[in-house]
Parts: sequence; structure tokens; C-alpha cells
Amino acid sequence: QYSAALAALYSQDPKGTEQSFQHLTPPVLSTLDAQLAAAAEDDGTIISLDHSVVLAKAVIRRIVHQCLDKYSRVSSSETMEEALEYHLLPENVQSELKQRYGCPARTWFESLEHLQEGTSNKNELWKKILDHPMTSYVPMQCQSCGHVIPDNSDGRDDEVGISEEEPTGEELELRAGWFRGPRRAVVFVLRCPNCQSCSRWYRSGHPKIMLNPSRWGRLCGEQEDLRLKLATYLGISLRTCLPLDWDHVWSEFRDEEEDADDQWLLPDENARNFAARLDEGIGYWTGVWAIHPDPSMCEDVTEKYLRCQQRGGHADDSLDNDMERYRQLVQSCLQCSDGVATTQAKSVNGHVLQRANFT
Repeated sequence: QYSAALAALYSQDPKGTEQSFQHLTPPVLSTLDAQLAAAAEDDGTIISLDHSVVLAKAVIRRIVHQCLDKYSRVSSSETMEEALEYHLLPENVQSELKQRYGCPARTWFESLEHLQEGTSNKNELWKKILDHPMTSYVPMQCQSCGHVIPDNSDGRDDEVGISEEEPTGEELELRAGWFRGPRRAVVFVLRCPNCQSCSRWYRSGHPKIMLNPSRWGRLCGEQEDLRLKLATYLGISLRTCLPLDWDHVWSEFRDEEEDADDQWLLPDENARNFAARLDEGIGYWTGVWAIHPDPSMCEDVTEKYLRCQQRGGHADDSLDNDMERYRQLVQSCLQCSDGVATTQAKSVNGHVLQRANFT
């Protein structure tokens, strides 16, 4: 069986197989196809299941279970409160909070308390939290002068002043992730080209690290990890939205109004209009999945992001004239079979599902 052949490949080289699925490019897919075919042939059994189905199932399981793992590791209330109270906010952040919300706050915990006091329901509270500096996107930057390092993959690391170092063991929940390409769980060192100071930064899933207010990078992955932990702490339901073959993540939150019928809300304009990113010229995506530990809350929401609100979708109606073109771009990218990935992540997960006739 091809599934047994895939299991055999993993047992022989678990790290290499995991890396293959972490960034499933056309050359990697060709190698996996050849390895599975050779292993099945050597086994001598009659294969009734197309190996493309086995690979498609493996892609789904990896993506979904990697996401569900974040739900299983949500911090306790005590850990969240400790993290919210841990950092003394810099003066510029305290000034911004006073100007925006009218109340001084020395810690994120104090600021959250102020938001709760001035909000009557969970829907409005969560909308305020989404727009709060506590959960905002923060690019990797020099921690002395604020010089920003772009998170796209244009140019070599040394050209922008960054290098990798192995962890010391003192890092909290250091993790792998996409930053200027797929990365292992490493520490980044920036030698600032502006002020020559040295900054250390790493991707982490620990709230104490993600809430660091002192020019600590908080990319979209950390944003959503932090929002999930905060939402759980506040009793708000989130589901994670993952675009296939594009390095991004966002969330929808469940409408808490009494008369709501399992509606998922999406106040973030950039997320609602994710289809418009197909015009950025950096590649395409091939689908969008909404994932939650409750299977009834999981679904393929691709069509919702390829339709405007007047047609039952998420996108602003101003994009209606572009939607059919966006749909065609996604469909053409799904057919990728010439060894050249046209997706933003240069991966072919959507194509793997398409060729297995998965819907």
C-alpha cells in the first residue's frame, strides 16, 4: 500500500520527510512521487489506491493537526495574567494608550482591564482588542533604533544584516516558522546597518515573549497565536483561517449575540479582502481553510473569500468586478504541473489536493 510506503519513508528519515511536507515544492513533490512508486513496486503488492490520494491526505493531516496543536497548547489563565502583567510598557506605548483610550496603563493587563470596563459585550470587546497595540503586527527590527527588516524573501540574509544562531536553551517556546522563507527553530541576530547595534530575536509561542512591547517582532503567526490565547482567556471562540500555499494566517470570531446563528465575524478589512492580495505580484494562493477543534466549525471557506458580501461572501462589494478574475487565478494555480510553483510560498499543496480530486 502507498500509505505503508509513506510510513516507511517517514520511519527511515522522519526529519527529512517532515521538511518535505513543511515546504512541498514541485521538485520535492516529484521526489516523493518517485519514492512512493519505487517503494510500492518493491513491496510487490497490488495497489488499489492512487498514491496521489495518500499524499493529499498527508498534506491535509499535517496542516490541520499543526493548527490544532496550537489549540491544545493554549496557556492557562494564570500564565496569561502573568504575561499580561510582566512587561512595564515603554513611555511611548503608555502615551499612545492614554491618547487612544483616555486611560493611562503601565502594563497590558491594566490596559485590558480598561477595555473591559468600557465595553458592554464580547463582540465589541474583541473588536477593540483586534485594533489594540497589544495584538498589532510588529515587523522584525533593530531593538535600538527601530530599523525594519522586511519579512519577504528578497535578497540574502547577510544583505540585510541578519544571521542565524543555534538556541541557547534559555528561549521560551522557540518555534520554527516562515520568515523570509521556511526556517528551523533558530535565533536571528541582526547587526543593524543603521546604528550597528546587535539585536537577538526568535519566533515564540509563549505569551510573555509575544507581548514584549520593546520592538520585539510579532509576525502574523505570533499575532494569531496571541489572539487565540487571549480569546480563550476571555471566553471568546476563534477559528483559524489558513490560506493554502501562502504564508499568512488570520482568525474569525464567533458572534456572541443571543440571536446569532453560528455566524463568524471578520472585522479585519485586510482579511476580508484577502482575494485582493492576488494582485500584489508576489504569487497566488490556492484555497482557504477555517480550522477549529470542533469538526462542525471546520470548513473550506475558499468561496467565501472569493465572493463579495452582496453575494454571500466576506469581501467588500467594491471588489465585485474583480472576483471572477481572482477565481480564475486560483483555479489556474491549482493546475500547476510544470514544475514551477506560482504560489506565494512556492509550494503546491493545493495542486496535490486538486490532482487527487479532493474538494
